[in-house]
Amino acid sequence: MITLKDIAKAAGVTAATVSRALNDEPGVKESTRHKILALAKEMNYTSGLAAKRLTQSKSNSIGLIWTPPSGLFFNHFCNAIQRHAAQRGHYTLVSFAQPDEAMNHLNEHLVEKIVFWCGPGWKPSLEFLQAKQRFQGSMLVIGGGSLEGAHRLSIDRKDAVMKAVKHLAELGHKRIAFVGVATDKLMGYTLGLLENRLEYDPDFFINVHNWQLKEEHIANLLIHNDKSSRPTAIIVDSHGYLFPFVQIIRKLRLRVPEDFSLVAYEIIPEMEKLLEVPITAVGPSFDLLAEQSVRLLVDGVSEDTEDEWYDQTIPSEMVVRQSTAKVTE
Repeated sequence: MITLKDIAKAAGVTAATVSRALNDEPGVKESTRHKILALAKEMNYTSGLAAKRLTQSKSNSIGLIWTPPSGLFFNHFCNAIQRHAAQRGHYTLVSFAQPDEAMNHLNEHLVEKIVFWCGPGWKPSLEFLQAKQRFQGSMLVIGGGSLEGAHRLSIDRKDAVMKAVKHLAELGHKRIAFVGVATDKLMGYTLGLLENRLEYDPDFFINVHNWQLKEEHIANLLIHNDKSSRPTAIIVDSHGYLFPFVQIIRKLRLRVPEDFSLVAYEIIPEMEKLLEVPITAVGPSFDLLAEQSVRLLVDGVSEDTEDEWYDQTIPSEMVVRQSTAKVTE
């Protein structure tokens, strides 16, 4: 059976270019497109779903796989994907099923472009790999994971937290605590302290177990300690931890930024409304991430590059608001 790679080899281009040409997508020179179409016809290329796409109208759809669908960032990112896709004449199909099942569903709907959000530790199952092998379009992996034969946009969470530490250090904070878990964000916290010549205090790391943030840990950190040894600033590593954290400090009658400055990871609109003052936030822009995802899948990789698969790290941003202030002690 003739494959995309066979046509690519005969045409002297990449398999991704062949896929775009056969699906009448942008990013392919007309002369190259005509050459590929002629070769496909000459070689009797009739492979599964790709063959159907040559005889049926294009679906102009972008599939989004996200399992499980949790967190406010997901909501905003999904809406942004839909908005940017619509601007380019595409619509969005979202699957909350397990990745292998989601791939099968999107294949059945002849979806030609897929955004797959998966974490750094995700490993594909045999069923997923089989479903992906049947998929003839373009796939983009986001969230930290990687997959052979797919584009990738990674998020520099470590750099985001390093920016948070630097911002607080520039305001005069020398005792900065971190609330979260041991991930690359914690590494960013420790590297940020080192970069700004601040001491690491193990008591200033509140390790959250099973999403359960305990009031006693926050009270020990911010109330029971001698004032001269308490942190003057705290970084919370996600809005999932921030919500219970806010409930606890309200119960303890602590105020931001009067009692301590606060920075949270995740730039989402809710950061402006959760407290009496808007919260300073770091992280990737969900709108920029969505825009680049749609642009990459619709426009494809430029023919000027030698790489068949696009791999880029999205830079983190910082939005400074009233929850951070200069040290007054």
